[in-house]
Amino acid sequence: MKKMKIVQAFALLFLAMGFVACDTEPVDPVLLDNIGNNPGGSTGSFTVNFNGETYTATNTLAVINDGMLIVSGLRGSQGESVSFAVPNPAVGTFSGDDVLMYYQPVGTDYQYINFGSEGSSGSVNITNIDALNQKVSGTFSFTGWWSNDEEDLEPIEFTAGAFTNISYTGTIPGGGGNPTDDLFTAVLDGADYPIANVAVAVADGGLGETISINGLDAVQNKVVLTIDASLTPGTYQITGNILEDVVGARYVTESPESMYMATTGSIVINSKTEERIAGTYSFSATNGTEVVNFTGTYDVDYSF
Repeated sequence: MKKMKIVQAFALLFLAMGFVACDTEPVDPVLLDNIGNNPGGSTGSFTVNFNGETYTATNTLAVINDGMLIVSGLRGSQGESVSFAVPNPAVGTFSGDDVLMYYQPVGTDYQYINFGSEGSSGSVNITNIDALNQKVSGTFSFTGWWSNDEEDLEPIEFTAGAFTNISYTGTIPGGGGNPTDDLFTAVLDGADYPIANVAVAVADGGLGETISINGLDAVQNKVVLTIDASLTPGTYQITGNILEDVVGARYVTESPESMYMATTGSIVINSKTEERIAGTYSFSATNGTEVVNFTGTYDVDYSF
């Protein structure tokens, strides 16, 4: 089961709407009874295409909590919904491990979620945040994999998603800064690299949990460190062998879209408790034609 910091905020939505984002565990039917009883804040529009039709929400719900934006479009009163969550919302694109997205069909305790055996999928592009009137707009898309591993269902493509002037409750993090006490610094090819936000995820890939630490700049480019959650303080080498390395790193850019995978380097764990992990890192990464070099520090909470 994937456990992400954004799930902390999504829990508020689960209580109001009655579903749980989990890879293989069914939803408590008692929670499902709450769907349709929430007065919501039906405003704006929410649409997405899948299975040959356009899904048009009849009600919308959006909240911001602990720096997370959660938006959901509901259809009818039987619990059908499409939802997503992004950390530290700002105008820009959020993708991959930074977003949680899923579709809850009617009459089942399981969901189509944007995490599967092939990794993560999808993106949310926030095009406008009206903080004065508390409305948010943008687009989204994702591939949804069925959350019950015992049922061999084909994934569903959700395309041309759009949310326009959806009213939200809560407060956008001031200045787009990091609302938590997580720290992440980066130096790119000898020059300071501006980190605006930090997002942390813990995922279970079947061979043990992995801590993913994401340092994002203002336009959602990101430096990503991955660390085997079982590791103790020490120095761990990056060799470029993603199947055998217990640590890894990459640099992902949005425009142009490119991924630089680390081929050499190391991640140092200076301290690690049940709640926080801190240390330093350095690595060289390539997208096949260019090479970038990063160094930096991290000190983050992964206890969720």
